[in-house]
Amino acid sequence: MDSEKLNLTRRKFMLVSSAAIAAPFVLELAGPVALAKWEAGEKIYYIGHDCMGCQVCRMMCPAGAVHYGDNRNEIDQEKCEHCGTCYENCPISVISETSNPSL
Repeated sequence: MDSEKLNLTRRKFMLVSSAAIAAPFVLELAGPVALAKWEAGEKIYYIGHDCMGCQVCRMMCPAGAVHYGDNRNEIDQEKCEHCGTCYENCPISVISETSNPSL
């Protein structure tokens, strides 16, 4: 039983440490504005490279923060209201949500 607890603890450690290592790279994709908002504790959203450009997120965004560029949709972090509408309505789930884990 103790070895099972130890393995679970190791898995949790690996998951948390991997997330901590990946966070700066993920935020670099979203840009410097997203980094400032992440440090403030707000949720930020970014669209992955698998985006097909279906325009659902652009049509649903109440702030008009989503635009098409570089063969996929992109979120303008300065216009984004952090409501999560794009995240909730993406039909292929390529929009990711990130929040500051220290808060």
